[in-house]
Amino acid sequence: MFFDPSKHKMFLYNESVDMRKGHSSLAMLITQKTSFEIMEGSLFLFLSKNKKTLKGLFFDGSGLVLVHKKLESGRFMSTQLLQNPLELFEDDLKIIFHGGHIPLSRKGKRIRLQSA
Repeated sequence: MFFDPSKHKMFLYNESVDMRKGHSSLAMLITQKTSFEIMEGSLFLFLSKNKKTLKGLFFDGSGLVLVHKKLESGRFMSTQLLQNPLELFEDDLKIIFHGGHIPLSRKGKRIRLQSA
């Protein structure tokens, strides 16, 4: 895989995005609406309004890489409760990418489940 989650941060963008946007438009969203810099190598995930499509964007050292996934059934998680982009852990990325949901509180904070 081009992206190494152990070396770079990952974020779920907190607003729905028009999936017609490409590399440049999504990168501009990051630099204009957040305090993050896309060229640092972080991965940003964007969800469509209907939650059936996901795009991921990151800089791999030589250019922007755009990943696009559309679910055949079901929907990706909602970002409605998020006030800011949510930092993800490696397990979170796997959950979201496969259509799962990260538990969030009413204030948009991650709920960490304790293992027995």
